[in-house]
Amino acid sequence: MAQFEINGKEYDLKLTFDSIDYLNNDEGGALGLVGQVFTGDLKTYVKIVFAGLKHTGENFTYDDVRKEVEAQIEAEKLDLDKIMKDGNEIVANSFFYKKTVNKLLKNEEAKAAMEQLLN
Repeated sequence: MAQFEINGKEYDLKLTFDSIDYLNNDEGGALGLVGQVFTGDLKTYVKIVFAGLKHTGENFTYDDVRKEVEAQIEAEKLDLDKIMKDGNEIVANSFFYKKTVNKLLKNEEAKAAMEQLLN
């Protein structure tokens, strides 16, 4: 399970109904989200970390998460590789999205390319 450190504490990132509803609310919906995750989109990463922290009950704000992501990038602790791996683990491998993602990656070349990027 992907984890994220904020306020000096590490939390599991888990998707719940509320977090999935939040993520799918943007233009493009669920399929748009999956595409953004595959490209390592930074704004999408902040959103999925924020959504993944909702289950903690800590009431982190979007701005809290954004500032921590920014701090981790500035401190060279967070890079594109981790963003793509975490995004894939949190979204593409979650129960809710996984079947659809697998259908999108039926093309063996596309699947191999994603696996190569994520290893």
